[in-house]
Amino acid sequence: MDTPAVAAFSAASRFFVEAVAAVPRDRYEQRWSDEWRVLDLIGHGNRANVLPVEYYERPVPAAAPDELASYLLPANIAARGRQATEALGDDPVAAVRAASERAIAVVAAAPDDAVVGTPFGARSLESYLTSRTAELVLHGLDLDTTVEPPALALVECGAFLVAQAVGSGHGVEVVRALSGRGALPADFSVY
Repeated sequence: MDTPAVAAFSAASRFFVEAVAAVPRDRYEQRWSDEWRVLDLIGHGNRANVLPVEYYERPVPAAAPDELASYLLPANIAARGRQATEALGDDPVAAVRAASERAIAVVAAAPDDAVVGTPFGARSLESYLTSRTAELVLHGLDLDTTVEPPALALVECGAFLVAQAVGSGHGVEVVRALSGRGALPADFSVY
């Protein structure tokens, strides 16, 4: 598959690898949030490399509404992040690099009509990559290194976030804020 979404995903994936490599090992145990250490954030962010491959090669059926509600609970998201952290092993940078290389190769080799099966239902691999690109960019930035995402990945991430804003009824507010015609509250989020 050779599309703009694939190119943006590949750029975001490589950025995430560079951002992870720029995190000093002595920061791994620092708290990033109430739930996670920096290393847990790396594990969670790396799921954006792992899941496209997993859901393409081994699709899962759509979850029932009550299962989806449970899937989205912050405690369950944190638990999956910690499981992903364990999967990083003793060399998180090498594990993230390997996951990135595999994801980029699998996505590039996938046919244009490839489908993934996610807990949210089946969808095209290409459309799924947009959310994974956003995850890689956002969590790479969360690592607070000097590494910056490439423009291609930022554009895709920004388009995804604006689409999320529109979908949640906040499109006008976001467009006004982005164009200097308004401001968003400090705790505003569409993600």
